[in-house]
Amino acid sequence: MEGKVLKQERIIHKVNRFYLYVIIWSIIVQFLPIPFNAYQYVSFLIPISIYLFINREKAERILKPNVLDFKSTIIIFAIWFCMLPILVSIVALYTKFFGSTLADIIAYDYHNTFVGSIIFTAVTPAIFEEILMRGIILDGYRNKSYFVAALMNGLLFGMLHLNFFQFFHTFIAGFIASYLVFATNSIYAGMIIHFINNGFPIIIDYLYPPDPNIGYASNPNFSSCFVSVVFSVAVIYMLIGLLAKVNGVNLKKKKNISDEKIINASLIISIILFILFSILLITLISKTPS
Repeated sequence: MEGKVLKQERIIHKVNRFYLYVIIWSIIVQFLPIPFNAYQYVSFLIPISIYLFINREKAERILKPNVLDFKSTIIIFAIWFCMLPILVSIVALYTKFFGSTLADIIAYDYHNTFVGSIIFTAVTPAIFEEILMRGIILDGYRNKSYFVAALMNGLLFGMLHLNFFQFFHTFIAGFIASYLVFATNSIYAGMIIHFINNGFPIIIDYLYPPDPNIGYASNPNFSSCFVSVVFSVAVIYMLIGLLAKVNGVNLKKKKNISDEKIINASLIISIILFILFSILLITLISKTPS
């Protein structure tokens, strides 16, 4: 039995328009003379604060501030661990076909201290980006199926990073993080996996400094990548089901589906801006002396 179709609301139009404003503002902030560490605070915190103030009566529904138990946290960590082969394979394939110049610039740690790296690379994005993406944006797609909402959230999350290199693996990360929020009805699920994903490598690098002479794999084994990805997807699927069961959520239950169209002017313009800015970034990098 299909989910009931709701009368058309314009919540997707509203949230896609807000996302467009965030993209435009984030591009503008790239050219402002502000400290590197202030980027997330200026580009994300300001629009988030404005949106939540305007929609303050719906803040609890948008943010889903439900505390998770220890068992859920362990399952989320296991999901992140199983997600690694997928993300690593995507990065390896990207650098194989497009080189590692952009990847090296993005991955470079611009912070001078371990604490600074943790705060600005792990804590800040885990809070601001999750409130923006798995809070505000995901709430705008609440009347679509879980899969469609997660797929669109992954797409928009990937574009939020404004470069082709990060787009692909953050698309997957955003898709999975959306399902974690669905499975727990808590934004903290997204924050936890986001913090682990950004923070764990920093901790490992701090404890065991990497060899600067070792770079990305130049010749990834495609068969191994495929097998590891398929296995990871299967395990993640089972773990998300377990997470939902632990939190009393039925992800298979049919939802009331809105007939509002997803593709609108705001989404199209956002995609165009992402592509143009990403091309501009690659062009500027290619013209920069080595």
